[in-house]
This record gives sequence, C-alpha cells and structure tokens, in this order.
Amino acid sequence: MTSFARDLANPFSRAIAAAGRRFLGTITHVRTAEPVAALTFDDGPHPLFTPRLLDVLAQHQARATFFVIGTQAAAHPDLIRRIVAAGHVIANHTHQHIRLPETDRLTRLRDIGQCRRVLGPNGARLLRPPYGGQSVGSRIDALLLGYEVVTWNMHAEDWAGHDTDYMAERLVRQLRPGSIILLHDALLTPRVVAAADREPTIQAVDRFLQHTSPQYRFVTVPELMRLGTPVRTRWFKPAQ
Repeated sequence: MTSFARDLANPFSRAIAAAGRRFLGTITHVRTAEPVAALTFDDGPHPLFTPRLLDVLAQHQARATFFVIGTQAAAHPDLIRRIVAAGHVIANHTHQHIRLPETDRLTRLRDIGQCRRVLGPNGARLLRPPYGGQSVGSRIDALLLGYEVVTWNMHAEDWAGHDTDYMAERLVRQLRPGSIILLHDALLTPRVVAAADREPTIQAVDRFLQHTSPQYRFVTVPELMRLGTPVRTRWFKPAQ
C-alpha cells in the first residue's frame, strides 16, 4: 500500500472504529472531572436485603441504579415501587438471568422484552447482561430493542464470600471520578454458599459511603452519563 493510500485508509479506519464503538460499544464508565460515581446493584430485588440497602443509601443521600431480574421484580412489586419512590433507577437484567451469548436469538429477545414489560414505564432503557456475558449478536439485539448496555469498571468481588473489610477497602482503593460500580443486593446463583448472605456487602457499602460520600456524590447511571462523556468499549466475552 502506498503512503497516499495509507493516509486515506487511516482516517477511514478510525471513523469505522468510532462508529462501531458508538453503536456496539458497551458503557463501562464516564469520563468526567467531577467527583461523581454510580453505584449499581444486580439480581434483586430481594425481600430482606434490598430494604436494608435502601436504608443505607438513604442515610448517605446516595442514589443508585438497580439492574433487576424480571421474575424478582414481578414477585416484589412493592420493592420496585419503593426503589423508584426513593429516587433510584431500575433497569433491565433480563427476565430469568439468562446467559445472553449462549442463548438463541429468539429466546434472548423474548426474555429481555418480558423484563421490560414487567418494569413498565419506570424501567430505564439500560441493560446489564447477566454474568457480564455478551456477544456481537446479543449486543445487536440490545441495540434493536433500544437499550444502552452498561457494565462496570470496578467491583468489590461481592460474589466471592469476602468479608466486609476486604470489600470496603477494595471499593475505596478503586474509586475514581466517573466510575460505575458493580454490586449485588441479591445473588440469584451464588458461587459460594456464604455469599448468599448480602449483609457483609451491605455493611461494606455503608462503610464505603462513610469514607467517600463527603468528597463524592453517588448518582444514578443516567445522571452520571449527563455529567460527562460515556466511555464505550469492546465488551464481548462469554458469561462468566
């Protein structure tokens, strides 16, 4: 290839890559200089742990985004109403917590759509794939259904049975402006039996907020996206 051809190809390639990130990229965090971050909670709502968590968030005047499972939301509509009334956002985590890359397309579309119907007008057009699993096909399906896919750029490993100190210290150490933080107010399929108890995670969130909320504001994902530039990355991996 001649240097002239390379000069033409490079801007074209960059444009194609940028378009791919815009339409098929997954939001992992937001680029901002403001001291803001988004707490997100997956797999709920849970009749015991979600109310406890809501009390902790209210105490620290923190808002969060709850990526809920449709079956759980349908079973606990009172908790969905309480989450929304407290100023938090609810979003789609599929209806039955399916592994999107390993599921056929028709089932994927039906499952995401069923969760959307359960959440109704209160559901934000944000989708988090269970287990962080996503293929090009499942990302295109989310796009066709009008969803932004949101994952994370920090977490507490709260599915692994760690104690409160470990999780709180890990969160404090990782926190940066624009972070999207993965946590769970329930675990639908716990890998470690002890991790089914969400109380250590709730205490870790409380301790984390005690340490950081004087400097940081914790906002919903939609609000965080308005406060900076969403960073979209290639996120294609099997469900872990």
